[in-house]
Amino acid sequence: MNETNLKNTMDQINIPEDMQKKLIKNLCRQTIEENYQYKYKKKYRAKMLLSAAAILLVIGAVSIPAQAGIRYLVKQRMESIPREEMESTLTMLSSQTINADSFSRDYSIQEKERMAELFKSYQNGTFPEGELLLLEANTEIPENVLCYEKNTGCFYLPDRSLTDEELLQIIDFNYKRDYSLTLDPQVQSEIAMQEKEQEEIKARIEKQQNSISETEAASIAQKWMDSLFGISTDGMEETIYLDKDSFDIPTYHVTYDIQSNCYYYFSISTIDGTVMSFQRNVASLLDSPPVTESQARLQITENYRTAREILKEQAGIYEDFSNVSCHYIAEDGYITSMSMAYYFITSDEKIYKISFYSGTREFYAYKQVSSEIYRQLLEREEVTIIPLSPENEA
Repeated sequence: MNETNLKNTMDQINIPEDMQKKLIKNLCRQTIEENYQYKYKKKYRAKMLLSAAAILLVIGAVSIPAQAGIRYLVKQRMESIPREEMESTLTMLSSQTINADSFSRDYSIQEKERMAELFKSYQNGTFPEGELLLLEANTEIPENVLCYEKNTGCFYLPDRSLTDEELLQIIDFNYKRDYSLTLDPQVQSEIAMQEKEQEEIKARIEKQQNSISETEAASIAQKWMDSLFGISTDGMEETIYLDKDSFDIPTYHVTYDIQSNCYYYFSISTIDGTVMSFQRNVASLLDSPPVTESQARLQITENYRTAREILKEQAGIYEDFSNVSCHYIAEDGYITSMSMAYYFITSDEKIYKISFYSGTREFYAYKQVSSEIYRQLLEREEVTIIPLSPENEA
């Protein structure tokens, strides 16, 4: 996904810019981009925007009991690494002038699939026997050996298929890099600020009557995962944190992700457990070939019906709608927005948004949208709007 498409995608999500940085660049352990390249943005490090892995391991992000043991195993491993090794990793990160890691070749489809499964195994305590080979600057690259050049930030992948051990070494190395950031005094200060903010929000929630617990929020998210996609969150990296700025009420943010594979994000009301928004990023869908506008429009009617079902069955919204429309961005006959969004407007001007990956039947996101955000969307000249007839069937 190029920079232009990524910007269009973020705009279509309708999340304010500051929250985009906080929820995606901060919490998503890696941005799932073209060719599964795991990109470490130095400018984000400078701002002390910690990844989910770092937050998870350091401040002890809340967890439902079933997942607590998984996190403990990874945390225990990171804490067992000698401080000198972690400091050396931090020095490497600080000295790099690159914007992102690079790869000598793409991962194969089979390697991507195996890495996703091995990530789950890693969470459950299956760690590599050895470590990733790290090369200094101007060192000759060994042939057919997995290694990482520290100066250029390049992973050199063998021409052959990567072994399970090698894939685990990559996963382990990525965790070490995240965890090493927590040795930085400025990052430690950021962690302390986040802990304080969480405690303040928790105190505010305790004053609410009948507010839901963290465990209940996780249960709601898992029910959506099961009913929508039929997948288990066991072995996924899970993070739950509180936020007071995304909506008008304190909100639980529940995320599940598998490194380089998929990312699921929920915003859930602390008051009554309402899912305020949901989004998923799936690498295989993000890597899909370009879709023509004519191809994408063939899915409009079918996805419209699916969107209605999601509103009813998942979100529990049975209201009639006075206005419905499909929105997307196209250029030169091709869809440039990652998703095609359906906006459902009720007679009392409540607005619900359901999105699908462009040109597919794959559900992408759900969100309750403010009138102001919707008005801003209508003012954007590059957005194509297809009016739809509200199907207010019983």
